[in-house]
Amino acid sequence: MRTNITELRQEVLAREATRRETAATFYRLAEAVGAAIFICEGEQLRYVNHAAETITDYTREELLTMNFGTLVCPDSRELVGSRGPMLPDAEFAPHQELKILTKNGTERCLDVTVAMIEFGGVSTTLISAFNITECKQAEGQAQLLAMTDPLTGLGNYRRMVNVLKAEIERSGRTGRSFAFLLLDLDGLKQINDHYGHLVGSRALCRLGDVLRVCCRAIDTVARHGGDEFSVILPETTVQAAGVVASRIRKELAKDGQQPPLSVSIGVGAYPQDGETIEALLQTADRELYDMKSRGTGKPSSSVHSRMTSPAGLAQQENFSDKQSSKQLPRDSASSPTGLNRSRGLAKDGNYRADRLRQSSVWRRKRIDEGGRK
Repeated sequence: MRTNITELRQEVLAREATRRETAATFYRLAEAVGAAIFICEGEQLRYVNHAAETITDYTREELLTMNFGTLVCPDSRELVGSRGPMLPDAEFAPHQELKILTKNGTERCLDVTVAMIEFGGVSTTLISAFNITECKQAEGQAQLLAMTDPLTGLGNYRRMVNVLKAEIERSGRTGRSFAFLLLDLDGLKQINDHYGHLVGSRALCRLGDVLRVCCRAIDTVARHGGDEFSVILPETTVQAAGVVASRIRKELAKDGQQPPLSVSIGVGAYPQDGETIEALLQTADRELYDMKSRGTGKPSSSVHSRMTSPAGLAQQENFSDKQSSKQLPRDSASSPTGLNRSRGLAKDGNYRADRLRQSSVWRRKRIDEGGRK
C-alpha cells in the first residue's frame, strides 16, 4: 500500500513537472514571436505577450483587466459577431482582418487568426494578430497612384472607365442621365516643337487647372493619354454639358499665360448618345473631331441643335445659376473612392484665380523637379 502511494505521488509530481516545463516553453515561445497573442477565457483576457503590448500601446497589466472586444473598432465589431470571438461557436472567422483602437486612439489594422486551446487546464481562445497597418496604407496609396495621372494629378484612363461604369449602373437604377466631355488640347505637338516639351507639359497642367475650376465637386476629370482629357458630369443633360464646354473654352482663353491655349470638345449624353462606354466615347470623339476639322470653337451642328431647343435653353440657364457656387477641389478629381466629394466650395469671387495660381505654382515646381532629374 505504501509503495502504491509513493508511486502515485511520483507520478503526480512528474506530471506537474511536465506541465510546468510545457508552460515555461509556451511562455518563452509566446514572448519570442513577433505576432501579438491574446488568450481569452470567455470574454476576459487571461494572457497577452509583449507584442500585444506593443501593438495596442497598453501595458500587460492594463490589458489583463480588459476583454478583447473593447479593443475592436466599432466598424469592425460586426466581424466579431454579436457574442464576440471568445466563444467556440461565435461568428468569428478563423482568419480575418479587423481594426483596433490603441490606448491613444490610433486605429490599427490587424491580420487575426483564432484557435481554441487549453490554457491552465481551461478551454480558452487564442488570438494571434499581425499589424498590417502600413501594408494597408501602402496598398491604398498604390491604388490611388494606379488611378492618377502623374503629371496633372487628375484621374487617368482607368479612373475614367471605372466612373463611367458606375454612372451607367447608377443611371440604370435612377433613370437619370449623365453627360460626357471629351477634350483635346489643340496644337500640343506644335507647342512641344516650338517651345520645348517642358512648356508642353505645363500646357497640359494649365488645362487641368482650368478643368478643376470649371467643374463641380461631383464631376470627374481625367487625362487619359497625350493631349486628351475627359469630364464625366453626373445628372447632367447634353444642354448643360454644352454650357460646361463653353465655360472651359472661355476660362482657357482668359488664362493669360504663353503660349495661348485652345481646346476642342466633344459632347455626349447617356443614354441618348450611346448605352455603352464604347458608344459614348465614339459619339464624343466624332463631335470633337468635327469641331477640330472646322477649326472653330463652336459645337457641331448636332450638339447645337440639341442645345438650342426650348428645353435646352431653360436647362442652360438653370445649370449656369447652379454652377456659380460649385467648384471642383484640386484633389477630388482623382479620388479613388466613389464619386468625387467636395472639400470646400468657393466663398468669394476670387476663388478661381486663387485656385489657378496655387495649382500652377505647384505644377511648375513638380515639372521643374522632373526636368532637373
